[in-house]
Amino acid sequence: MPVNPDYYREYTYDINAYLIVNYPKMNMATRRSICSLASQWIDSDFIEEAIDECVSYYAKDKLNISKKEEEEDDS
Repeated sequence: MPVNPDYYREYTYDINAYLIVNYPKMNMATRRSICSLASQWIDSDFIEEAIDECVSYYAKDKLNISKKEEEEDDS
């Protein structure tokens, strides 16, 4: 079965564009500060949790897959 290499593998979000649309009176200096702050606040754990929720939804709806469980250390 051929694999389609053309699919979205990366997620990008234009914080500046969001601010322009939703806060039209905000000046560029403020947008730059907010973009920098938001970039620091958004961590990979938050994004990975959202991806795991998508996998869970898809798995329940279409496939029979589940996330590998981490082994607990009883020492």
